[in-house]
Amino acid sequence: MVTQDPLNQEETPVETHEEWALRKRREGMKVTRFQAKAALLEAGLLEQCESIVANANDPMLDIAWSEAGFVRLSSFVEYVGDQLNLTAEQLDDLFIAAAKIK
Repeated sequence: MVTQDPLNQEETPVETHEEWALRKRREGMKVTRFQAKAALLEAGLLEQCESIVANANDPMLDIAWSEAGFVRLSSFVEYVGDQLNLTAEQLDDLFIAAAKIK
């Protein structure tokens, strides 16, 4: 029988069912550039986002903004959301609105 020293064990947080369901829902949130930018325009946030990307002086952000589709759990979306002081729920709402744009 192998035992481990309890002092060396790292605690692994256990995800609740609700947390798991929310993460899974967010993993599925993906929209096109058009849908994302149209939703931002409707929310009055498009110009702010463009300014955030331009002022970041980060070529990867520029590429993500101009070339990639938008994925809810991407580091790009998290960064811009943080810069806009949006909550996770507000980001979710933007993706839900964007997905409705055809």
